[in-house]
Amino acid sequence: MEDILKKQILTLVATLSLLIPMSIIGFAGLNARVKADIPFDFMVGGKQFQAGKYVVERLYANNAAGTLIIRSTENGAVANFNVNNVTGKGEPQARLVFRRYGNQRFLAQIYDGQSREGQEVVKSKAEREAAKKRDIITQNTVEPEIETIVARAGQ
Repeated sequence: MEDILKKQILTLVATLSLLIPMSIIGFAGLNARVKADIPFDFMVGGKQFQAGKYVVERLYANNAAGTLIIRSTENGAVANFNVNNVTGKGEPQARLVFRRYGNQRFLAQIYDGQSREGQEVVKSKAEREAAKKRDIITQNTVEPEIETIVARAGQ
């Protein structure tokens, strides 16, 4: 009887030791709305956006799932997109990071500045095609240029 109780306790401890870190990771990333004035045209997923003022936030406020939404505060353009958690380098700072292939820019990462944790945009078919075209033209697989736009977090 004592061995069965020990086994159950060990199973419970092992389960909790796995669940607690996973639940913390699930809530990592974007915790606040991020606002930025983006000075160039860019793409999110397969959708083109014009230069202007944008807000990025969770699709649902209480949802830690990997879907964000970007909205123009000027022309009503909007898109939902999938993300994965990512840890940035350096000091926490609210920012949007873009990958540039020639003259095409794609939203790549979003940080709210509350921690080094952020969200990385899942590469779209359009971005994969732009990277492939560039690689064929340049005959190599150099990394895309990275451009960072300082943003602000808040309501």
